[in-house]
Amino acid sequence: MQKMRRWLLLAGILAALSGSLAYADIDLSDFDDDSMRDMDDANKDLGPVLGARNGDAALADAQTIQNVLKQTEAYFVKKGGADDAVKLAQQGQVSVNAVITAIGKSDFESAAAAARDTAKNCRSCHDLYKPLTK
Repeated sequence: MQKMRRWLLLAGILAALSGSLAYADIDLSDFDDDSMRDMDDANKDLGPVLGARNGDAALADAQTIQNVLKQTEAYFVKKGGADDAVKLAQQGQVSVNAVITAIGKSDFESAAAAARDTAKNCRSCHDLYKPLTK
């Protein structure tokens, strides 16, 4: 049992290091931090406005997220060497499109579920690419 714990600890450390190395492999100094902050603010606001069934505010937040994800995809396609970031941006667009579709149907429960998927997708990309300091 003790050996198993050691191996799991080692595996966790290696996983953490590989994540930080993924970021170190690409220069993000020219990335538009302002648009990413806008998307982060929209992500934080989206859940509460969906809970309040405020379709107009939720749609505005979802469209902000959608636009920044499109910009992010284009950035990483042009940058090259970040296929996983391109894929995550595309997956995020699929989930935020589901939010927009659900809002259009006034299906706030489905929109909230899709919004949670969108936020998880953002965190996945941040795990690989968000700089700790900049």
